[in-house]
Amino acid sequence: MTLLVDAGNTRVKIAWLAPGASRRAGPPLILAHTELSGLATRLDFTPRRILGSNVAGGEVRDRLEQACRAAWNLPVRWHDARDGHDLLVNGYRQPARLGSDRWLGLLGLLQHVRDEPAWQAGAPCVLASFGTATTIDTLAWQAQADGTRRAAFIGGLILPGAALMARSLSQGTADLPLARGEPADFPTDTDAAIISGIAAAQAGALLRQRRLAADTSPGAEPLLFVSGGDWPRVQGELSAALARTAPAAAQPHWLDSPVLDGLASLAARDALAG
Repeated sequence: MTLLVDAGNTRVKIAWLAPGASRRAGPPLILAHTELSGLATRLDFTPRRILGSNVAGGEVRDRLEQACRAAWNLPVRWHDARDGHDLLVNGYRQPARLGSDRWLGLLGLLQHVRDEPAWQAGAPCVLASFGTATTIDTLAWQAQADGTRRAAFIGGLILPGAALMARSLSQGTADLPLARGEPADFPTDTDAAIISGIAAAQAGALLRQRRLAADTSPGAEPLLFVSGGDWPRVQGELSAALARTAPAAAQPHWLDSPVLDGLASLAARDALAG
């Protein structure tokens, strides 16, 4: 069994890949950073290897490595944007500078869409991850010099996440609250005005990238995918905006952990190669 670890800024997601499988089993196990020392007690198997992604910093990385060595005497093989270029073209100007969560999430997205008829026919894919930061990245087919085509990451956005936007307004101004509530079309109180503005900004960024993705492949409707704990803050606004601006477009598909899917993709590739 291969253990898969996605260390994010606010929590750690854990999953596993059975021998011979190409996709991880079941929904992820979610742990707070403070719970990492007890990782082994939450599992009913002994892993043979451990693959990880970390954007939470050195302290969390050290905790995970100590827990895995103490429990199983195994190192964590950390993956980042230097891995998997045989599966996906990295279009970043400095490929190694792309965050491991964004890159592995895109490898996971590719695993989900690889056999989709729309993707095979040329439709681009947009993945929005609504976490501490919001990232919105696009995959598209890219023609190669030899006449073939390859899946490629062609670029994306980073903006503050919905919760971070709310906190920044509260902490950076004298009179604005840490807003709570639901978005409204025409807000008539301060909390609703803030919540609605944040939802509009998040949904608007995704709609922008959807439109630009559509321009890369005229006539092909982009496939939208979303993940992250702040998605519920944006979901209603985005659904309403899509209904107004692109009524024929499908609603986004939810992915519970594309980073873990990306790690699973690398693990399955390595197993075949070995």
